[in-house]
Amino acid sequence: MTNHCCGPGYASPAEAMRAPREKLLYTIAIYTGTGIQKPDYLCTIDVDPQSPTYSQVISRLQMPGIGDELHHSGWNACSSCHGDASMERKYLIVPGVRSSNLHIVDCGTDPRNPTLFKVIDGAEIKARTNLSAPHTVHCLGSDIIVSMLGDAQGNAPGGYLQLSKEFEIVGRWENSMGGIKFGYD
Repeated sequence: MTNHCCGPGYASPAEAMRAPREKLLYTIAIYTGTGIQKPDYLCTIDVDPQSPTYSQVISRLQMPGIGDELHHSGWNACSSCHGDASMERKYLIVPGVRSSNLHIVDCGTDPRNPTLFKVIDGAEIKARTNLSAPHTVHCLGSDIIVSMLGDAQGNAPGGYLQLSKEFEIVGRWENSMGGIKFGYD
C-alpha cells in the first residue's frame, strides 16, 4: 500500500515502486531515415497481463504533419505536483525535434485511444522565443518546461521554452545560457 497523496505522481522513487503497475504504455513510432513519407505516430500498447489485448498495439494516433521526428515525451503533471489535487496526468506533450512542433495528446479522456488535443506550431515557437528542436518535457508544479536544442536557425545552445498549464507559450524560461555551448537537459 502506498502513502499516495492527492495529486499525480509520487513523492519519491520508493513510493512509485510500490504503486500499482501501469496498464498502458505510450510510445512513438517514427519514419525518419526510412524514405517513407508518412506522419509519425503515437502507439498505445496494452501492458496489463490480465487483458485480452495484452502486449498488443491497441491504437495509433497519427500526427498531422510529415517529418516531425517525435522525441522524448512528458506529462503535463508529474511528481512535482503530487500534493496538488487539482492536477491530473491527462496530457502527454510529444515534441517533434525536426519540425519543432509540440503535440499535446489527450490520454485522459480515453486512455486506450488517445486523441490530438492541440499542436503548438514550431514556426510560432521560433518566432516568439528564438528556439527550435524541442527535446525533453519537464513538468513543474505550475507550468511546463521544454528543453530546446537550438535557436530558431538550429544553432546551439538553444534554451528552455516555458508553457502555461493551458499549453500557451509563456516565453523562454532561462535568463541566459551563459557560456554553455550545447543544450541538452
